[in-house]
Amino acid sequence: MISLEEKIMLLINGKMDQNSYDECQSTQLSKELKLSRNQVIRLLNELFNEKKLIKIKASPILYLSRASLESKYKKKLSSDEYKSLDELEAELNNQTELKNFEKLIGSNESMYQIVEKIKATVAYPPVGLPMLLYGPTGTGKSFMAKLTYEYCVDTGLIDASKNFVQVNCSEYANNPELLTANLFGYKKGAFTGADSDNLGLLHFADGGVLFLDEVHCLNAECQEKLFLYMDQGIYHLVGDNNKWYKSKCRIIFATTEVPQKALLKTFLRRIPVILTIPSLAQRGENEKLELMYNFLKNEEKRINKTILISSNVYELLLNHTFVGNIGELTNTIQASCVSALYKSNSDTLEIHAYDLPDSIRNSIDVSSMIMKKHKLVSLNTLLPVSDQGIIKDFYQSLINIKRDTSFAINAQNTVDRYFEKLIFNDNRAGSIDYLTNYLEKIFNNITEHYGFRTSHNELIALATYISEFSKNTYLTNNWINENYDEVKNLKKYLKLEFHREYEIGQDVSHYLKNNMNQDI
Repeated sequence: MISLEEKIMLLINGKMDQNSYDECQSTQLSKELKLSRNQVIRLLNELFNEKKLIKIKASPILYLSRASLESKYKKKLSSDEYKSLDELEAELNNQTELKNFEKLIGSNESMYQIVEKIKATVAYPPVGLPMLLYGPTGTGKSFMAKLTYEYCVDTGLIDASKNFVQVNCSEYANNPELLTANLFGYKKGAFTGADSDNLGLLHFADGGVLFLDEVHCLNAECQEKLFLYMDQGIYHLVGDNNKWYKSKCRIIFATTEVPQKALLKTFLRRIPVILTIPSLAQRGENEKLELMYNFLKNEEKRINKTILISSNVYELLLNHTFVGNIGELTNTIQASCVSALYKSNSDTLEIHAYDLPDSIRNSIDVSSMIMKKHKLVSLNTLLPVSDQGIIKDFYQSLINIKRDTSFAINAQNTVDRYFEKLIFNDNRAGSIDYLTNYLEKIFNNITEHYGFRTSHNELIALATYISEFSKNTYLTNNWINENYDEVKNLKKYLKLEFHREYEIGQDVSHYLKNNMNQDI
């Protein structure tokens, strides 16, 4: 069974997720937990002494989760007690400036492997290797190139005085010769309008980073000149084939087109590292929420107003598929703020469904929206709530269970405690209905074959688990990979000692993968 301490922590975390800090006090907690106030105070003080909670010495005293605050603000708290919420907020908001890839949302999650490969590529002796960022429009390729330059400066790979030179090749699509001339430089008289010598962008990027966006717009001649430079670090100015010039810069390319189709094979062979940048939809719900939060926070600072969004806007933004990815999401939020600002006459900016651009509004099912409870929510509501810690603790507990005659009982208790934690902390009622319905169809086939029954509550529990796993796919799979041998040994044990149950589990897994595209 879930302990009282765990129940208190879950309840406090839930209230903090809803920005209801004023309810994190003994009287309210004892009422909701149906425990005596003295018992709750004793438990709160024990958790405080264990440094799991901090105190806000208001009237009444508030108890807040240290881990929740430190995770949300990415900062260690300096004290166990604060005079007021204002004092705590002042400390939390006085953060040190984030550096290079720390600014990239998902740098420790979906983008982690990409970031690590970028770091290794730019650090490769003597001056890094050319790399190509490939992905749909609006996925943040230009932003990542700029962060790569900052990383090189911060780690001493390049001097801070060296340049980050960015060129969008699509701007020269109708005049590729001009792009070649600007890139490599030209001699006076090389073509009409060349009134003086120009050393070109490769010269100005020497020692720094040259970023060529939409590289598929480069013509064959320019690609050939570039792969000579990538091979040997030398190039000719346009109009001067007698003298060789040298430059040592790290080159980053980016394209929205399939590289193998859009670029010369000889050119591609000079690019040893090609990284595929995921779309917004592929990065998961938590990262989308964090992006929404950051963009709206930026607008809040820009217009100097507190932003509130309607629950309908929250759902529409979260569930809408943005073809233009992060770029389109940014534009949508800015356009909505502009529309809302026109009607605002106070220190608060309220964003409603009618403030959204036409492309979003046209996707609204008005009849279903009318049936939903409408309320305004603060931006803190957008901060993603992750149950990754609960899931990872659950996995760790499973592989730690001793494999003896008591295994089945201990495993069952571990599973029960996990679901109690999930359901106790679940504030997304109704969001897993579609999963439950799918599972019911799957289990109707499986139970008929194997001859057993499942209750509706068991299906809800499984649906909840699948939902939480999907939201934290990267982190959970990363944990599984890190503990590969232990997981493999557990599966071998289950297959040997509980063969029928193991086969049922395999069948469920196959059904999920084939019918729901869920690889659990």
